[in-house]
Amino acid sequence: MIGSTSPIVTQSRGTSDVDLNDTSRCPLGVRCEACGAEEETLVVRTLGCPRFGTMCLTLCPLCASTTILPPVAAATAERLVAQHCKHLGIDRDAMHVALGRT
Repeated sequence: MIGSTSPIVTQSRGTSDVDLNDTSRCPLGVRCEACGAEEETLVVRTLGCPRFGTMCLTLCPLCASTTILPPVAAATAERLVAQHCKHLGIDRDAMHVALGRT
């Protein structure tokens, strides 16, 4: 399942932890970002991108349940990771620390 693919989930930030797979502040899109399906059962899931970090995507149940990752261009992946950082209230450097990259 594409839900918890980040190798390191939390990062200490002061007295609180940041869960890189937290999607509670991520907006739900109107269509699946993998197959384009428009349906009422869409969900937001996180996806670990080895090169850039953790991103959030709106997916249909079928795409969310597969282990096959949707194709994402490098520039799009970088933008999606940056957007997920904003949703989490962290910057890219903090995400890299959380992922064990310094």
